Amino acid sequence: MTAAQSFVIVVGFVGGIAVAVQAALAGIITDKLGVIDNAFIVFGGGFLTSLILLIINQGGRIREWSALPWYVYLAGPLGIVIITSIGFAIPRIGLASTLTLIVVSQLIIGVVFDNFGWLAAVRPIDLPRLLGIALLFLGTWIVLR
Repeated sequence: MTAAQSFVIVVGFVGGIAVAVQAALAGIITDKLGVIDNAFIVFGGGFLTSLILLIINQGGRIREWSALPWYVYLAGPLGIVIITSIGFAIPRIGLASTLTLIVVSQLIIGVVFDNFGWLAAVRPIDLPRLLGIALLFLGTWIVLR
């Protein structure tokens, strides 16, 4: 394994930790204030952080935003769906169960998107991937019990 590959793995691992911690914090905010308030606090903080980073980066490439396809702008509203569903679910079923449902649904939709080449490279569903999905369902069932 190269140093570059190791770095990518560490960055991915840190991102996974951040997702779990953010989810737990979102659950607390939702439990105390509500789902809309949670989304506002999370995205307001994210907005301010990204604004500061853009200023430090002298705007980055943000000026090229209009060259993006229209559907990429659904990422913002989908972020609201993500953070509100996380905030709603955690106080009711717990962090591990919520994260399990999120991960399994991400992987399943990823396999479907790969199969049809939607927003990603084409990678047809095959027997090993179907077996993986079956194991994901089994693991999810075990965690949710």
